[in-house]
Amino acid sequence: MKKRILIVEDEISIVELLRLVLMREGYEVYTCQSGRDAISTMKAVHPHLVILDVMLPGMDGSSIVRVMSEDDILCSTPVIVTSALVESQKLFAAYPQVKAFCSKPFALKEFVIEVKAAIGD
Repeated sequence: MKKRILIVEDEISIVELLRLVLMREGYEVYTCQSGRDAISTMKAVHPHLVILDVMLPGMDGSSIVRVMSEDDILCSTPVIVTSALVESQKLFAAYPQVKAFCSKPFALKEFVIEVKAAIGD
């Protein structure tokens, strides 16, 4: 069974790039483009990993991780945070489910390594 990854990202070009790269690696990929829909999508999809942008419409990435950490099921879902704002990394230091912070633009080989480490492959 393929492992499921949810990409929560509002920039469609980044969504498509990551989706293609991750599908080529053999993952089942779901996408969501707003913070507002992220939690409900996670509950529907039950991803093995969430790739989460910081700046999102509706609810930002740090708020999403806070909600996840308070949910009995979602608190164990690993997260990779992505952002062009490297200084936002400190917002996630208190959350053990955040396994990595990847700054934009991505170095795709390193990104795939982080994904495999976070998802346990």
